[in-house]
Amino acid sequence: MSVPHPETFQLVPVSRDWILSLVKDAERRFLRMTSLDISRIIGNLDSLRMFSILVASGALLYFWRIRVSHQSSLADGVRKPPVVSYWIPWLGSALQIQRDPDSLFRRARRELGPVFGVKAFGSVMYHVTDADLMMSVYKQTTIFSGSPMQATFLHQIFDVRMEVITRSNILGDMLASKNRHFSPVNVHSLVSSFINHARSLSLQLGSTTTAPLLSLIIPLMQKSDCAMLFGSSFLDSYYDTIAPAFAIFDANVPLLAVNFPPFFMRGTIAARRLIITKLTEYFQSELPDDASGLLKEFVALGRGANWTPRDLAAFSLGIMWPLLSNAPYAVYWLLVLHLRRPEGLGPVLEEIKFVLSSGRDLTDVVQDSSAMPCLDASINETIRIASDSYSVRWVSQSTTNNESKEARLGRYAFAPGDQMACNMRGVHMDQDIYSDPDTFKPSRFRLSGKDSMRGKFFPFGGGFSICEGRHLALAQIKAFIITLLLNFEVSLVDEQCDVPKFSPNNRGFGMIKPLGDARMRLKRRHLM
Repeated sequence: MSVPHPETFQLVPVSRDWILSLVKDAERRFLRMTSLDISRIIGNLDSLRMFSILVASGALLYFWRIRVSHQSSLADGVRKPPVVSYWIPWLGSALQIQRDPDSLFRRARRELGPVFGVKAFGSVMYHVTDADLMMSVYKQTTIFSGSPMQATFLHQIFDVRMEVITRSNILGDMLASKNRHFSPVNVHSLVSSFINHARSLSLQLGSTTTAPLLSLIIPLMQKSDCAMLFGSSFLDSYYDTIAPAFAIFDANVPLLAVNFPPFFMRGTIAARRLIITKLTEYFQSELPDDASGLLKEFVALGRGANWTPRDLAAFSLGIMWPLLSNAPYAVYWLLVLHLRRPEGLGPVLEEIKFVLSSGRDLTDVVQDSSAMPCLDASINETIRIASDSYSVRWVSQSTTNNESKEARLGRYAFAPGDQMACNMRGVHMDQDIYSDPDTFKPSRFRLSGKDSMRGKFFPFGGGFSICEGRHLALAQIKAFIITLLLNFEVSLVDEQCDVPKFSPNNRGFGMIKPLGDARMRLKRRHLM
């Protein structure tokens, strides 16, 4: 049996006579109320009729919303996932998502089950929030496909020309090159370069620095990333111009991804244009000697395929954005959440000193997943509590006898073309998996061990779309924390300050941005 595409705002078909009957019945019920002269209060019978119509309309609207929220089951018990109810067509639940996405998804999971649809800006996205169902999606690659996603995002988010995406045979080679440089075997040179730049930039700080945490940590990490990727001269020539535009662009990536009307995105599009313009200038010259091997190989492939400097710039923005948008905010949240704990960063610092006292090279230490269990646990818990990532899939056009077949996931059915998201935060905040999920508890990852969390913790997504830069990101987070703590005493200016809240914006694309900030004090250590 084929499953029809969901109509998330569907009127119940009724006859005109039925509506008139409902109105007349409402009138009779009001007129029977002898304790109050309703006709005198309302004014006259015409007003009463209008009032009755409004009451009847309200009842109809109520039942329509009930119909929206609870889809009927198919004959064999498999059903379309229910869709979160809403009042305004096209807009759907967009305002709720922008205001408080955590509450919306928590309530939807509780009331509708582990799989549900959310309509926003004219389209429905089905969210999978159960770990086992999520693993099933990752395994069924022929049914739940991600093939349209990469091309769509390259164009809509980073403004890579569709001609380059669809007609260039070199695109696959570029993606393979990026994956190769990010692999555990080859990421060593990128990690080493990042560490050198992070150390150099930290030396430029004064003996005592007091400032909002965001303005200290984020620029330091982003500059280190840019120098690692483009070379150190990039900081003097381009970074200061690009950074403000990047902040605007980064804040609106989710809206670009859903192809939000350009009329409302003029500021974001202008910011992206400025970034690409400056990167185009960069690619019009020869690459500096200390540019990364990743970038040099990418440019050689692009120029061999007759890509313009502007094409190289747009594609490189797709490499640059995840580096600058995620790991820096993981460091931010790790620091602020640890500093509000009674023991602060003490246990992490003691482990760092102990491990490095053996003389091991920092580049090797940060790539060793067993070297620092305390720091690893803190990073995992930070990602669990402060990230919100989606693995987006499309239901493939599976056909039998020239008829489209629905896709099945547990007791749910999907039509070809349906869009779904494996919602990692739905699992990471599940109290049946993580007790007291709203509390920062690094010990949960030390006591339970990695094996017991397998299939329940998705720090970088999963399946074929798992983040290819995860090995670099983890090494960068560790390296920056180690460099910072070895060189500075880190403390909050006000130990009783409120912890910044999780911003409702920019969800589904990695680390959550903070709403608010905390002032931090860095005091340089005299003895290393």
